[in-house]
Amino acid sequence: MTLDFEDMKSKFLLFFGIILLVVGVLVKKTSAYETSGLILIILGVVCKTIYIISKARSGEYRPGKELIFLAAGLLLFLSGLYLRSTNQNLIDASYFILMGIGLKVFFIFRFIQIVKSYHTNIKISESQCKLVIGNKKKIH
Repeated sequence: MTLDFEDMKSKFLLFFGIILLVVGVLVKKTSAYETSGLILIILGVVCKTIYIISKARSGEYRPGKELIFLAAGLLLFLSGLYLRSTNQNLIDASYFILMGIGLKVFFIFRFIQIVKSYHTNIKISESQCKLVIGNKKKIH
């Protein structure tokens, strides 16, 4: 596995969004700057959303059933945040938050697999095309 600068450059928004998200959560939980943490979290989500939309628009990613995991993860995560802010004793909000994060992480792994599969198929198609073109040159 080699590090490809173009590949890393294309994933900048994804990694930057994840970093902003993690830093935002840490700032929100460990400091008095809750608003700053929330802003970093929102910026991280926006960066990741822009990355996913750009991959969908370029054809590298075709949205499918894996979006169910993202939607369910977001719903559980946001429900957990809401339950945490209310004074209820019925269920521990941490369970909702953790399950939501787990489903969102699963979506990210699945998304990366799909995009990698697209790139692998493109490379195979290009090599098959070169092989066919190379054989035609030998025939003539």
